[in-house]
Amino acid sequence: MVLQRTIYTSKAKKNFSKRNLLDLLHEARVYNTLDNITGILMHREGCFLQVIEGESKVINNLVSRLKRDPRHNEFKIIFDSSVNNRFFSNWAMSCADFDKPELSLIPGIRTDLNDPKVINNIIKNLPEIASFLLKNHLD
Repeated sequence: MVLQRTIYTSKAKKNFSKRNLLDLLHEARVYNTLDNITGILMHREGCFLQVIEGESKVINNLVSRLKRDPRHNEFKIIFDSSVNNRFFSNWAMSCADFDKPELSLIPGIRTDLNDPKVINNIIKNLPEIASFLLKNHLD
């Protein structure tokens, strides 16, 4: 099976509350589980960075829907490529909200993104997002 990894950034059109983020995460997990999509969603100050992985056709369909999603704009793909394996194979959609650390206490949300070893591993494996992580989390 050919897999595709797409990384994009976007900006929320209006303030994204904790409730908005949880609703978005729940919705993404439901659909991503059905479509066998994995990844991580990162949020800070209204800016999103998302990594999605899955079969090419399914990822392309999701990207088309994301581009039309009225909740955000300034959609920009920063990486899009075929890959041999997944980085986030166990996550229907993990989430890191750098504005609201209390969200990390909710089951199912990645909690070890405060660990520099985890961040360094992501940076090593996904150089395309290194500058985002360094700018927005390791200050």
